[in-house]
Amino acid sequence: MTVIAIIVILIAMLLPLFGRFRAGAQKAACINNLKSLYVAANAYTQDQGHWPQVSTKLFGTPAFAEGWYDALSRYQIARINWICPTIQGDLGNPDISKPGAMRIDYIATPFGSDSRDAYKYPTQPWFVERGDVHGDGNMVIFTSGQILSLSQIRLMRPAQ
Repeated sequence: MTVIAIIVILIAMLLPLFGRFRAGAQKAACINNLKSLYVAANAYTQDQGHWPQVSTKLFGTPAFAEGWYDALSRYQIARINWICPTIQGDLGNPDISKPGAMRIDYIATPFGSDSRDAYKYPTQPWFVERGDVHGDGNMVIFTSGQILSLSQIRLMRPAQ
């Protein structure tokens, strides 16, 4: 009985540790998704001479998500690259492969159709994670390819 009690106590102590490992793995997957989107958007912009022109009128709808998916799919961006694993788990793992169920968890900054619009400002975000699900603010990837959380960005801003 004592051995069982000790094992139960050890398991109870280790469970939070496994949760932190899972959260860290999900954050790493989210960062990799942002990097993949960055590479694809950069390739699209170089090939087409402008930032993908997806209408923001349908923002938040499956049609908006499909527009972005279609724009970058030829650059090896799968539907799963648009989905933050933490948000997916929080939503109960809905099936995003069904027609009309597609969503994107990384919101692109709209730019004009000029060839240099997306590159004008090095601190201009290209993609912003939809929610603060990693504990330190939404993840943001910039024109330079740098990824920071909103908390890190706030720490960098000079006091006014």
